[in-house]
Amino acid sequence: MLVKLTEVCLNGTYTTTQEYMLREIFVNPEHVVMIREERRIQQINEEGGINPELKADHSFSKLTINRGQTGTEIVVVGSPELVETQLNKTKKQLLRG
Repeated sequence: MLVKLTEVCLNGTYTTTQEYMLREIFVNPEHVVMIREERRIQQINEEGGINPELKADHSFSKLTINRGQTGTEIVVVGSPELVETQLNKTKKQLLRG
């Protein structure tokens, strides 16, 4: 089952200033191999450089997603603990099996 998260990504236009945008993505939790805090994006957000709708105290996480031989890294809105609970919501557990 896929989990919906909000990704922070650079706008695709080539300019001298970097513009960030938010978009929804769907991630397969079974392919996430690492979650870590992303301080650089948090600092940019505190300076108001990402989106005016985001509060300055938002946390961000970098996910490493397994793609076979390589990995892909994406930055999402939420602390590592929050993202981890969202990814594990869909896991079913066997009771007294």
